[in-house]
Amino acid sequence: MPIKMANIRVLSEQTVKHCLQQQIQACFDACAEAYRYYGREQSVLSEPSSLYLQLPASQPKKCRLKGAHFADAGVAGFRLASPGSYFTWVVDSESGQPRGIVAENWLHRRRTAVTGALTLSWLRPRLQSVALIGAGKIGFECAISLGHAYPEATILLGCRDVEKGKAFITQLPIALAERMQVHDIETAVKAAEAVLTITKADRAFVRGEWLQPNAVALSMGGVPEFDFETWNRSQHFILDDLGYALKQGDLHHWVRSNGLTIDQIEAKLTGLIGEVALRPDDYCSACQGLTLAVIQGMAVCDVAMAGLALAVAESEGLGQVVDLDGC
Repeated sequence: MPIKMANIRVLSEQTVKHCLQQQIQACFDACAEAYRYYGREQSVLSEPSSLYLQLPASQPKKCRLKGAHFADAGVAGFRLASPGSYFTWVVDSESGQPRGIVAENWLHRRRTAVTGALTLSWLRPRLQSVALIGAGKIGFECAISLGHAYPEATILLGCRDVEKGKAFITQLPIALAERMQVHDIETAVKAAEAVLTITKADRAFVRGEWLQPNAVALSMGGVPEFDFETWNRSQHFILDDLGYALKQGDLHHWVRSNGLTIDQIEAKLTGLIGEVALRPDDYCSACQGLTLAVIQGMAVCDVAMAGLALAVAESEGLGQVVDLDGC
């Protein structure tokens, strides 16, 4: 007897933004629950956690696949990334039946920003100043998320081009823009209690010696951002996924260029982000002194956010429903 396929709901970029753009707290809650689920279950990611396909194109291009399950919300799936295009394929975590396809170009920016702000809020809940280095599309969402997590804090935007930084701020909500300052990168880093980087740099641009003794250095980009002195100076180290971090970003660069070893990484590791999510007060107390956090995005949070978007869309009758048996 043939297996009957389910209907799936397809959500466009416009629909996803309609569902979640104003639901910032719901996004925080979804990612926090996903991290706690990871902390409890530990094995929630696909194996391997990320898979790459190099395309045979004249210019270097690659596709990426990352999967996870999040049974607390009844969802599982894969994040599919190709050049300039991101989607999450969502299935029911119990039956495996397809639930939907969710456009993720904007959603992955929101997820990145929320996970960074969450990490800081657990490690340093009373920050009065935080530096944001990165004024692109993800940086915009980071400003929104930092403003939500720290409603009284000053956000220091560190830029190579101060005039471009000032233009960036004018795009933000007025109440948030009024709490932001624009500085060169060194000035912003030296003045901040935490530094979040999310850039497309081709070389490290934050020097470890600039960081305050009790600062959090939050490395989120897939490129070198903090220099190796940051690793040497850091007293505590928080990580989301080692396998992914070894493929891109600061850890990858330090292993390749500075001789950092897996044994050294594991020896310094204070805790995984799932453990921090379960016991934030304990890690806040333990991580006094310079703390390095490498948080580049786990598929469990992508799946959680896509599941949230689908739930909102279903409740409002939004998206395109496709009958997989009838199309």
